[in-house]
Formats: sequence, C-alpha cells, structure tokens
Amino acid sequence: MGSRYDDIVEFMNAYARAYSEEGQVAETHSIMNKYYAPELSFDDIVTSRDQWYKTCLSHSHVQDKLTVEHLFIDEKQLEVGALLTARAIQRATGKVLLEIKMNTLYNLRLDENGEPKITKARVFLETNPHKAAKLCQIYGMEFESSAD
Repeated sequence: MGSRYDDIVEFMNAYARAYSEEGQVAETHSIMNKYYAPELSFDDIVTSRDQWYKTCLSHSHVQDKLTVEHLFIDEKQLEVGALLTARAIQRATGKVLLEIKMNTLYNLRLDENGEPKITKARVFLETNPHKAAKLCQIYGMEFESSAD
C-alpha cells in the first residue's frame, strides 16, 4: 500500500474510468458501490446513492465520459478537488454532443476496510451559458438564463 495521497489519486482515476465505462449501464452500474458511500449526496439535490444511480441510468442515449485533468488533495480532511473534462457522447453514433469543464469537490470517508468512499460531491460547471443550455437540452432539464 502506498501513501494515502497516492491511494487517493489511484482511487479518483479509477473512479472516473469506472463511471465513464460502467457506471451508466444498468448491467454494470453496481461497480460504483466500490466508489460511492450509501449516504452519497450531490449538490444537496441528490440525497442517496440509489437516487444517483437512477439519475445515471435515466439518460440511456448519452454516455458521460469524465477525464481527470488535475486533482487537489487534502489528505487530513479527506477532500479532493478535481478539475474534470466531461464529454456527453451520443451512444448510437459516438458523436461528442458537448464538452464542458467542471470543478468538483469530493468529500471522502474511509470504510471499515480502510478504502475511500465518496460521500458528497459538489459540482461547479463552466460558466458558458450556451454550454449550460446545451447540457440541459441533452439531458432534458429546464434552463433559465439570468442574463436578460
């Protein structure tokens, strides 16, 4: 076992790969239990791991692909700041529908085996309003621009 820092880097890179490749497919999404704690929350909107899984599986026509660009790790507080590139890819064609940068603050805890688990994620998206509108269109969400 390496240092806690190295373990967290390995965990976060493996998490991004697993989410991108298997975490959004009904037959394989349970692999994400390795990364998410049962009490997982996202931005205080998603309040459980099960709710997050339903969200991930609700857009079967689009696959999210996360690429880790940079990590900021606080070993003592078990927090990770991640600069990510997220790509929304149309499953049928492989076409990239949208590429957007995001910063995510992840809170971790160690489970009973000393393995990290994500307990909370706070996502901060690139502020380009055109990309935000496109994101909402792809995932069928409402978008309200405050720029009038």
